[in-house]
Amino acid sequence: MNHDRSISPEFINQLRNDFWQFGNLAWLIAIADRILNSFTDGILSATDIAQLFTISFLAVCWLVLNPSPADEEALYNALKTFIPKSVLPEIKGAVPSVREQIQKYGYQQSSIWRGWKIHHAVMPNARSQVPIILVHGFGGSIGHWRQNISELAKHHSVYTIDLLGFGASDKPDIAYSINLWVEQLHEFWQTFIGTPVILVGNSIGSLTCLATAADYPEMVRGVAMISLPDTASHEAAIPVRLRPLVCWLQAIFVSPIVLYPLFHLLRHPAITRRWASIAYACREAVTDELLEILTKPTRERGSAQAFCAILKGMISPQFSPSVQSILTRVKIPSLLLWGKHDRMIPAASAHQFLSYNSALQLIELDEAGHCAHDECPERVNAELIEWIQTQVLQNDRGRDIWSDRRQN
Repeated sequence: MNHDRSISPEFINQLRNDFWQFGNLAWLIAIADRILNSFTDGILSATDIAQLFTISFLAVCWLVLNPSPADEEALYNALKTFIPKSVLPEIKGAVPSVREQIQKYGYQQSSIWRGWKIHHAVMPNARSQVPIILVHGFGGSIGHWRQNISELAKHHSVYTIDLLGFGASDKPDIAYSINLWVEQLHEFWQTFIGTPVILVGNSIGSLTCLATAADYPEMVRGVAMISLPDTASHEAAIPVRLRPLVCWLQAIFVSPIVLYPLFHLLRHPAITRRWASIAYACREAVTDELLEILTKPTRERGSAQAFCAILKGMISPQFSPSVQSILTRVKIPSLLLWGKHDRMIPAASAHQFLSYNSALQLIELDEAGHCAHDECPERVNAELIEWIQTQVLQNDRGRDIWSDRRQN
């Protein structure tokens, strides 16, 4: 079932303009009121001067942080004429247009799921035979798929979603697990799509997609995974005698006393660039744009608490079932894309997973690390499109022909 909950672009643009104009009027009235009150006694006091300066400074901040929808770059250039350059935030390159944003990310939308705001985007294609849902990994968001959305949308309708706790979605302090994100993904599909889809994930997103395919087979026609972690295997690898000690050390590590300062350290762009360079085999792929995608959500309300809660959940045995237990239940076309230079999950894991499901197909990528879709997007996009055409859609046609023959 499909529910059209989209709001027209004209309405959004008019709302933005009204908000902009109302804000300008409010600041003008505030400044005029302060001037009239200040000159009532004839002489400006130090308090009056401080108040005038403060309200004028806040008005300038309004202009800088909420530029007019009509011409953002022109406003910035105009402000540089009257305000010292050091006061203004640096804008690198041209301000992207709405068209450019849509081409990269699709049409951005928000919805409410179980009381939380969930951010998602869609790039529709009227000729699509099967929709695709893209699911990011740990620390990622919709923006991490910016090099894949438009290319995949040439053949399929593409949906992207920020998992709860990440991106522009809400970041509550709750117990996080793969099952929570599976339920989020399934209910998103029920609400906005309603027809079987292809699931494509990266890292934790891959695990979420695989678990969704196993729990809700009616929802998924194929699942593609770009690096697949097996979080449940970590505990099994620890000797039984050492597990109490390891659990004690983990409890210390995930305590707020340790994680809160660590979070504020890790979100610094210089530190983010360092650990992104570990995840990426190609350092040239760690661009300023990528750093902004990774660090922007960490500046939102609740991000520190969510970071602590997610890491605490990830070390719990209840965070996820094992990959083996999930893969043995999946009976649909499955693709595993793995960067040969993945330093976060060894490539040996990929070959181990092949023994769990004979239908699983593995493609290793020479020039990639943990985030192959962002490091070599042309190769990944081509592999995904070909796999969908030759394995998923052809497999469906074969099943339909066999079903027709049996009925006749």
